[in-house]
Amino acid sequence: MQDEDYSGSRKEFILELLSRLGKIEGRTKLQKIVFLGQMELGLPKLFEFDKYHYGPYSWELTETIEDLISTGQIKEERESCGDYITYVYRLSDFGLTVMEKPDRYISEEKIETLKKLSELPRSTIIEYVYRKYLPERLAA
Repeated sequence: MQDEDYSGSRKEFILELLSRLGKIEGRTKLQKIVFLGQMELGLPKLFEFDKYHYGPYSWELTETIEDLISTGQIKEERESCGDYITYVYRLSDFGLTVMEKPDRYISEEKIETLKKLSELPRSTIIEYVYRKYLPERLAA
């Protein structure tokens, strides 16, 4: 299947995720939540992940987020956290109106697990992903 064929599904998935979680704090956390959702919860494998600085990273996910921001469907807000900035992602009012079916991709049971993940500190999620999915990197 061509990458373009997945584009609509990827956008719908992210809109549903943000609609049901309310917000996700941090680019890295967003990447890890989608990665773990695909790997451990059986969510649709709409995004390919490669090894990167903070573990698995999807360029497709980044492009999808950027497209949704540029079309006004999601909001990216900057929050200052001392010496660094955290990006917070939320569904916009417009994004809510264009969503097709709010529970198409993620069951209620899986959304509860994703909510718990989204509330964990970024460092905890990164440590878990490194330990479980990148053990050779820890040994180096």
